[in-house]
Amino acid sequence: MPVDMKAMIAQKLGELLEQKNLDKITVRELVETCHISRQTFYYHFHDLMEVVEWNQHKVLEKALQRDFSQGNSKEAIKEIVTDVLSHKELILQLLESRQHDEIVELFLNTVRFQLREILRKKAPVASVAPMDAETMVSFYANGIVGMMIGELKKKEVNVEIFSTQLYRLLAGKITFDFTDGLV
Repeated sequence: MPVDMKAMIAQKLGELLEQKNLDKITVRELVETCHISRQTFYYHFHDLMEVVEWNQHKVLEKALQRDFSQGNSKEAIKEIVTDVLSHKELILQLLESRQHDEIVELFLNTVRFQLREILRKKAPVASVAPMDAETMVSFYANGIVGMMIGELKKKEVNVEIFSTQLYRLLAGKITFDFTDGLV
C-alpha cells in the first residue's frame, strides 16, 4: 500500500511536538525524522504551520463525520471534547509557540466551519438570516475556543460536566435575559 506522505509527515511532526516546542523544530529536523528529502517536504507543504493546518483539517473531517453519524448531539460534543483533551499536551505546546495567534485562528476557523456544517446539515431551512447566522457562528466559535483553552490549562477536567455545559449552551438552554431596557 502506498505511503500517504502528508499523513506520515504530520504524524512525525506530532511525535516531535511531544518532545519540544514548535519554535524549536526545523524543516531540516522533520525531513531527517521522516527520512525524506527537503524537496519531498516542500512538494507537499510550504512550511511547518501548513503541516499543522493540514492535520487539523483531517481531524475536523473525522469529527464532522462522527458528529453527523451520531444521533445525539450531546454525545457528539462529548466525543469532540474527549478528542481535544486527549491531545492536551500537543495543543498546549502549540499554543505556547510564537505561532500562538495562528494556532488560535486555526482553532477558531475549525470550530466556525464545524458549526456552519452542523447548521447547514441539521437546520437546512433555518429561520435565521444569513448575517445573523454568521454572527451566531462567530460568537459561539470564540466562546467554545476560549472555553476549551481554559479547560486545557486545568489539571483535571470533568468531560461529562464540561461537554454537557457546552451542549446546553449551544442548545440555548443556558441564557440571560438582556432585554431589560433594551430595544
